[in-house]
Amino acid sequence: MSRRDDIISAAIRLAEASPPGQATLSVRAVAKEAGIGASTLRHYFPTQTDLHEAIARSSMDTAVQDFSIADPALDPAERLYECCAQFLPTHEHRDMQLELWFTMHLSALGPDQRAVSRRLLEYGHDFTYVCLQRWLGILAAEGHIDPDEVAPLSTAMFTMLDGLALHSIITPERVTVDAAHNQLKWLIAKMLTPQD
Repeated sequence: MSRRDDIISAAIRLAEASPPGQATLSVRAVAKEAGIGASTLRHYFPTQTDLHEAIARSSMDTAVQDFSIADPALDPAERLYECCAQFLPTHEHRDMQLELWFTMHLSALGPDQRAVSRRLLEYGHDFTYVCLQRWLGILAAEGHIDPDEVAPLSTAMFTMLDGLALHSIITPERVTVDAAHNQLKWLIAKMLTPQD
């Protein structure tokens, strides 16, 4: 593992040990956790924004998987659903996901907003959109989606995933976790071009 990776791992450990939305990822705290001096950390990450972006990228890169999206032998709808379902709540973690969602958005956008929270939220949104474009691009290359529709469908799918996730967390009596997953399957079926 490189020194840069060591620093990112130290920052992630600090974030995981803190209550949701309250991670203190200062240069000094991260440097101390990594067992290095602040000037060494600054060599690898000149600004806190650089460090926060690297942390977010590393966390998202390991949390979101491509699964079997590139396997043309499998059903395209099932492949896309498997990938997109990662962004929807699950039965066993619904309450924790609700708390995390509100804490993250309040910390990023609320009256006492924190720059690190805002940056992580922005990166998470960007990362999700890039994943959707990649997955839809793969299916477009196979002829399941019009290539000209990859970008607008990525936006529509992102919006629907975000809305379904929020509704299934906040109003589970109206949009259950199962209903959210079924809506995602419905959307995917509508998006894909029938094959002869």
